[in-house]
Amino acid sequence: MPVAVVAAASNGARSCSTGTLTYVSYAPPLVATPLDRTSRTLALARDRGAFSISVLADDQAELAVRAALTSQGDKFDEQAIPVVDDELAPGVAGAALVLWCTLESTIEAEGSVLCVGRVERFHRGEREPLLRFDRRYRALGPGIAVAEEARYPL
Repeated sequence: MPVAVVAAASNGARSCSTGTLTYVSYAPPLVATPLDRTSRTLALARDRGAFSISVLADDQAELAVRAALTSQGDKFDEQAIPVVDDELAPGVAGAALVLWCTLESTIEAEGSVLCVGRVERFHRGEREPLLRFDRRYRALGPGIAVAEEARYPL
């Protein structure tokens, strides 16, 4: 799965959390990410009505670990996470991809809340994404040749 940092900001406060994402719809462009029900990031996303998802680059595994740490303040400052400022939400500088989203809906699921966001804009970086599989961080390997590419949007 791609490793992402989900971030939100409101009224001068900002927070982030390590997570992942999945696409929900290509048209309109919707993605989903789970957040802990008690997280500051979720509270700020709900308050602002927006969040970002930064798919980390394959050399940002240590940053993923730092973003997962508990914080009572500004985790970006506390954990020296490089920031891309945006009016919707902060993103992670150097990420493979940053999606800035407006909060479309939320779905309660046990101790998590699935946040569905409409992608308003994005930035595709130069680097490959960081992945997590079998409890380890991994890099994307070479592409696999197939006789015919699938006809879905990704």
